[in-house]
Amino acid sequence: MTNTRKWLMILILPFIFASSSALAAFADNLSHVCEKSSGSIIKVYAGLGAPAGSSPFKQAADTSNDGDQCSEIPDAYRINIYKFGTCTADPFAANDFSTCSYFIDSEAPVVHTIQGVGAPTPLATTGVIAPGTYGYGFMILDNSLEVKHTQTYDTAMFSNPDGGGIVSGTTCWSIAYTTTYGGFDPALRDNGSVTSTGIECGTAADAAPAFTKEIFDSMGGGFGEEAFTATDATSYTQPSGDSMKAKLLQADNISVATGFGDAKRIFARVDFATDKVVTASSKFEIKFKLTDAVSVDSGFDGANQYIVKMGADPFQVDVVVTD
Repeated sequence: MTNTRKWLMILILPFIFASSSALAAFADNLSHVCEKSSGSIIKVYAGLGAPAGSSPFKQAADTSNDGDQCSEIPDAYRINIYKFGTCTADPFAANDFSTCSYFIDSEAPVVHTIQGVGAPTPLATTGVIAPGTYGYGFMILDNSLEVKHTQTYDTAMFSNPDGGGIVSGTTCWSIAYTTTYGGFDPALRDNGSVTSTGIECGTAADAAPAFTKEIFDSMGGGFGEEAFTATDATSYTQPSGDSMKAKLLQADNISVATGFGDAKRIFARVDFATDKVVTASSKFEIKFKLTDAVSVDSGFDGANQYIVKMGADPFQVDVVVTD
């Protein structure tokens, strides 16, 4: 008899960069799917928020709530994976991977693009998982996450793509651009604002979306809120009972980052609530899924509503095991 089971590894990336005091706020933020006028067209409300106009969207699940961003399923989401595997002992505290077995263990990144609610092609693995009982799953990936998306609104929105001049339209799309999560790099600190957007707005016929990159440069709050933090102080417990922690590493995939300048990798570890058993006959199918995995953020200059950037939100990894 064929036995099929699933390992659910939810890498909830915004959570792993949030300080413990911010976890609840992030959890609420991730549910902000905005109200639509029809199909995928987002409704825009003038005058909402404080100051008036700063929060032009209403949450679909509760239209009494307004906000300045909409969580959507992106057209494409791209990640660069260096290591992906399972371990018999916890690799997190000392970055010790001596008990680990790998789906991927590569000096060069394995590039994977996720589209819709699943991956269009299987993940290109470079190894196999040895038979055994594993209590932990982990992934090390580039700390630059990329999204590509086009969004339509029922009202013309403004943009200033890469600071090159103000344009507007009801269709807005991502451009080749870089923003940071915490704003620690002074050269990129103003990116994703009304003066320089990672978005271009115009007509649907003009849309030419490209991947926009968000660099996760701290595990805590943003610049001016708290100092650079490499390791999240808490773990996030998933509905399955699994728990996740994460830290930022340097480019050698093992040394803990000392600041935004040498932070090059995300190391996310999942502590399984139930150990995972791999046999000699186990076969694996790895699927990546997206839910509301892009945050489309707005800005307001006192007169006009802008779409300023697209931020990378959660993705989910399903490892389906068949014996």
